Formats: sequence, structure tokens, C-alpha cells
Amino acid sequence: MHEQLLQALHELAPGGEPVALTRLAKRLDQRVSVLLRELTALSDASLGGVPGPGLVRLACDDAGRWTAAILAPPHNGDPP
Repeated sequence: MHEQLLQALHELAPGGEPVALTRLAKRLDQRVSVLLRELTALSDASLGGVPGPGLVRLACDDAGRWTAAILAPPHNGDPP
């Protein structure tokens, strides 16, 4: 799933612009909650005291709309 997320983010915003999670969810036929969980694991958020790889940035605006932006490509095409 991580590889699909990164690929979709790159296709939707090759310049690293933020992409609405609702748009990404529609593209991947997934629920926003599932994507949020997966993208959190790809961000720099600490889970269980271990920081993530920092491949994406998640943001939530004042209206509660989530966006994700790719920060770095996966290494050697391997999923993180």
C-alpha cells in the first residue's frame, strides 16, 4: 500500500504540491481513514517512540480537510 500511495501522490502532484486526501482516496478506492493511517506511517510522526521515514507531510486545515505532500521518493523503488 505504501508504494501505491507514494506513486499516486507523485502522479497527482509531481512538484510535491499538497493533495487532498479525499482526492487520493477516490484515486486509490480507499477510505480516507485508511490513507491517513498509512500516510502517518510514512511521515516523520513518532509511532511507538520510533520516528517515521519522513517521506510525506500531512496537514489538516482549520476546516478539518487533510492534505498530503510527498517530500522524497522511496529509495531504489523499494516501498518503505
